[in-house]
Amino acid sequence: MREGSGSFTIGVDTGGTFTDVALLTPNGDLVMGKAPTTPGDFSTGVMNAVAEVARQMELPLGELLSRTAVFKHGTTVATNALITRTGAKVGCITTKGFEDTTLIMRAIGRVDGLSEEEVRHTTAVTKPEPIVPRGLVRGVRERVDPHGEVILPLNMDDVDAAVRDLVEVERCDAVAVTLLHAWASAVHEDAIRARVRQRGWDKSVYWSFGSDLARVAGEYARANTAILNSFVGSTVESYLADLEKKLRDAGLRGTFLVMQGNGGAVKRDRSIPIGSLQSGPAGGLISSAFMAGLLGHPKVLTTDMGGTSFDVSLVLDGTWPYAEEPVFERFRILSPISQIESIGAGGGTIARVDPTTGRLLVGPQSAGARPGPVAYDEGGEQVTITDCDLALGYIDPEYFLGGRKRLNKAKAEKAIRERIAEPLGLGLVEAAAGVYQIINSTMADLIRRQVVRSGHLPEEFALYAFGGAGPVHAAEFARELGIGAIYVFPTSAVFSAFGAATADIVHSRLATFEAVLPFEASLLNSRLDETERELGALMRDEGFGEGAFALKRSVSMRFRRQTYGVEIPLPWARLDAARLAELGRIFERQYEELYGAGTAFARAGVEIHQLRVDAVGTVTKPRLAQSRIGAADPSAARKGSRQAFFGGRFVDTAVFERDRLEPGARVAGPAIVESPLTTVVIPPGHSAEIDAYRDLVLRAS
Repeated sequence: MREGSGSFTIGVDTGGTFTDVALLTPNGDLVMGKAPTTPGDFSTGVMNAVAEVARQMELPLGELLSRTAVFKHGTTVATNALITRTGAKVGCITTKGFEDTTLIMRAIGRVDGLSEEEVRHTTAVTKPEPIVPRGLVRGVRERVDPHGEVILPLNMDDVDAAVRDLVEVERCDAVAVTLLHAWASAVHEDAIRARVRQRGWDKSVYWSFGSDLARVAGEYARANTAILNSFVGSTVESYLADLEKKLRDAGLRGTFLVMQGNGGAVKRDRSIPIGSLQSGPAGGLISSAFMAGLLGHPKVLTTDMGGTSFDVSLVLDGTWPYAEEPVFERFRILSPISQIESIGAGGGTIARVDPTTGRLLVGPQSAGARPGPVAYDEGGEQVTITDCDLALGYIDPEYFLGGRKRLNKAKAEKAIRERIAEPLGLGLVEAAAGVYQIINSTMADLIRRQVVRSGHLPEEFALYAFGGAGPVHAAEFARELGIGAIYVFPTSAVFSAFGAATADIVHSRLATFEAVLPFEASLLNSRLDETERELGALMRDEGFGEGAFALKRSVSMRFRRQTYGVEIPLPWARLDAARLAELGRIFERQYEELYGAGTAFARAGVEIHQLRVDAVGTVTKPRLAQSRIGAADPSAARKGSRQAFFGGRFVDTAVFERDRLEPGARVAGPAIVESPLTTVVIPPGHSAEIDAYRDLVLRAS
């Protein structure tokens, strides 16, 4: 790689099992490292992973950090706090008469966030346990209408009583303020904020205001956004402050940035706790868009299989969609977060036999970083995908993490035999192969749903396989989908961390704007101006002057009486009557591309219901140098062979060292290509070739 002069840039992604680091040097070299994630204190895993990179570079940790210009961090702290319900005790202040909004939810709230298997058990489906119980919700008299006009002034006596009760009597650690139409005018939420500061109630309590987080109509999802932000807020902020202090004490002098779920990075004091949800997987989208541009791929399927989850998204023409209402731990929120579908299907995913039905079940539970798979020999007892991959010969027990960790194959096989094979009346290998097949089919099903829902077919896409476990399984789930080409990059094992290292500075704003075409274009222009002024101030605070950042505008459009819309990028900075008419035609074309010819129904009327603006400050990107492709002989990279399971039997399988395969080298399956941080399985009937960028391109013969 080649990039401009300067100091190191470090990207870190904390996953459920491993913490990944990607470091870019001034001359463009890339150094990768991993360390086990430490759930008790995630910062320890980060420091260990950075120390591993320093060890590889033969530098003291202090010198490496002192030479680091930018440190960018994607974290799962918010996600972990939601999953484990270890956030703050939260109270809520809302408009009087709407205290039950988050408890009533919507009809779909009963199944939001559940798997298809869970939804089938109708009698067992219940609403999620609320983050804020009814006893901690307080209503205040006020009313702003949907046009932003004050109908009933805010009653400050109600505010004082509500805050005193929640803070001084109930001892809440955090409070969420979410008034009915604060998206149209924040005047009353601002008045509550001023009163809180005046009385000093902000000193020991974390506060979230819905109008700061989402200027979007929809009181249920907007209330959830404020509540969840309060629930994880102090946890995330104290973690980031602690990590930054550790880094500073260890020698970091450069800028510390936090990855956000929109695919950008921001200063720590400008980051939004709830915005860090999906910040790790978003790094994979950044890397995928970067590589898609280099390789000329207009349609890319991104598949990230780490230790805990399997994440899928689409990159179309270099961009990715945002989820309109992303669901986290069964709660819908309003936040500009990349659309990434995830299931519990990683190396640490647990396989088990259901004691009632006698069925073999795989996932979604995970053994995580601690105790991890049985083969880690750290106390794990549940059979995992990694244990089965090991038993099938795909993973070398002596070369895990480049030999830094030895896997206990005998212990893994004993667990598979006792917990899976014997209860099912199968042999050891049959049981392991069954787990392997089930997890591959599960991942293929998720990809198929994601692609078809977007109006495309899987075979139209190039598949990017990354994450530590992804390349072990990619050929099999791609075969089931009819996908022709699979790309495994030199950075695939730390792809999200690599994306974090190359992430731009991005601030996003969502806002409700409701108008039926045709309407006066100046109305939309005025709302765009207002949003862009706010974003401009944020970007100047990030160090970008006028004209030094780009603004990307989009609107969500739908036919009247529809519930959800289609996001349409605005090709113009400002609109007039002719452009509004053209925008309507663009929407109809895109709608029919998604849902089929003839599905558009313009006679119903077309409306805009939401707008989004992204302010993007571009950072220096690495330039990947191409190598000359020759008639490279792969035999020089062969490191031996071992027995691996293909086609119902073990066969002698050639094993190659990834770093020694030169551009142009072609390897026919069955074969295994190893690098210190990941393994690529090439089944029979497939071949792999190293391209000019040293990517491994896997295809069915």
